[in-house]
Amino acid sequence: MKIAPARAERFCAAPDAGIRLVLIYGPNEGLVRARAEACVRAVAEDADDPFRVTSLDPALLRDEPGRLADEAAAMALTGGRRAVRLRGVTEAVVPAVRSCLALPDVESLVVAEAGPLTPRSGLRKLCEQEQSLAAIPCYDESAEGARALIEGFCAEWRIAAAPETVAWLAERLGSDRRQIENGVETLAVFLGEPGPEGSTLTMEVAEACVGDAAEASADAVARFAVAGDLEGLDRAMSRALYGGVQPITILRAAARRLARLHRVGGAVESGASRADAMAALRPPVFPRERAAFAQELARWPSARAAGGLGLLTRAERDCKVSGGAPAAICSDALLRIARAARRGQRRNGNETE
Repeated sequence: MKIAPARAERFCAAPDAGIRLVLIYGPNEGLVRARAEACVRAVAEDADDPFRVTSLDPALLRDEPGRLADEAAAMALTGGRRAVRLRGVTEAVVPAVRSCLALPDVESLVVAEAGPLTPRSGLRKLCEQEQSLAAIPCYDESAEGARALIEGFCAEWRIAAAPETVAWLAERLGSDRRQIENGVETLAVFLGEPGPEGSTLTMEVAEACVGDAAEASADAVARFAVAGDLEGLDRAMSRALYGGVQPITILRAAARRLARLHRVGGAVESGASRADAMAALRPPVFPRERAAFAQELARWPSARAAGGLGLLTRAERDCKVSGGAPAAICSDALLRIARAARRGQRRNGNETE
């Protein structure tokens, strides 16, 4: 059965008793993990209990598809329902999942985690159509959703933050739930034990904690690419990939930066002053970034920015569906963006096709 996004949190906190397997999938890896852990805790109470929680390597199920049904049918020695956890599943586990459907009874909940799955995925279709299976999508947070998550995690740590600071953090921490949670936890550790009225997070503190890491992050790569700095791009790309930043995260950071330039460029071309168009952005262009933003704006009129956004969108799609290496696809796309930026001050037109 399909689990609607609005119902996902409630379902994971208390999975239906008749569900044999829940497939949690999508590009938001942090949200996939968080929901999988919630399902495991809901049935086994302690996710680290070796008697009630078992992890299986999906690769084993290709040769032994019945192994999953055996684990799902096993009873816990200490009583209670068991959880069987599969991480990184692919279409290859479909026969193993079908073996679970033949079980006369349910002793365990199988929790399967996967990356993005298209609507044509056999695994996704099976879990959506069978009433004893469940499928939960986990998509990237919207800008509003990311800000709401930051505000929620700040509230848990008793941290007060101004809307401008929250918006800045949302742009730097990205759209992955786990990355956002870890970022706020880092801030909480930096601030120390909150007083009777909690702690206050200033922009200076946020920049001190997040700003240094941003030099090796997707945001840093995006800045060098959009500015046409080939040497800086090469260094930032190497640091980001070495540090574990995902290629899709880098592509989306560049797309966010180009989208802001596209919005301001379009407003200026429609008659607005540059100052007014920049002031209308949310989050705003911070004072120390205005000079660099104005230089980027000269390189990226709205038509050129639209072409760059199209290139980045296609690169993200290729990272997800092609057999190529995502890091190479990302590097090639950002190099083309940087080269287009270098040409941007000399002539107009779409140079990114």
